[in-house]
Amino acid sequence: MFAIAAETGWPEERVLLMPLARLAQYQHCLFRRNAVRTRWSTAKQDGTDLREQIHALRLQWRGAVDADDET
Repeated sequence: MFAIAAETGWPEERVLLMPLARLAQYQHCLFRRNAVRTRWSTAKQDGTDLREQIHALRLQWRGAVDADDET
């Protein structure tokens, strides 16, 4: 939220009252503008509980970071 407010010059209240889908689009654009790679999550949502999903995402993220460090 702070990054979007700082980048656009909008007050924080405007950003807070923005619909979540629009806020996510602005965040994605902000990441891309600053050369941060973004991609859709590939974690499976097969009825596992939230902790297992978060653990799987962390493992994938660590693997992506490790792969980036090798190049």
